Amino acid sequence: MTGRLYNTIVVATDGTDYAKKAIHTAVSLSKLTDAKLYAVYVSDISNFTPTSVEWELISENIKKESETALGYVRTLAENENVLFETANLTGAPATEIVQFANQIKADLIVVGAAGKKTLERLLLGSVSEKIARNAKQQVLIVRADAE
Repeated sequence: MTGRLYNTIVVATDGTDYAKKAIHTAVSLSKLTDAKLYAVYVSDISNFTPTSVEWELISENIKKESETALGYVRTLAENENVLFETANLTGAPATEIVQFANQIKADLIVVGAAGKKTLERLLLGSVSEKIARNAKQQVLIVRADAE
């Protein structure tokens, strides 16, 4: 890291409203710190065991979802004159996001959180919590229900 607070910021998106709030925060931080922004979409296909015909439909849907999610970041970043790139990855979201951030030597990872109840978190965990536990970088978790 040079003299700037952040040089490289990664924002994870899945196209949900939770992610959109994180995206707005990441774009604002990138603009304020003159950091390059990387928007990452991870296709988690671990639960699928489709036939080839089903796989064609699923992969087309995933492609559309990722294009929409990353397009949202592109629009905001371009409107704010923020330097950015997108990455479309496949695998376990938390693992892929952390590995990507390490690979590009990111200073900060920004993710959205749904604000799950304690029991839900204990039973299911969350991508944002897994990232926070495993990342070497600072992690900013933006809660969707925060004002």
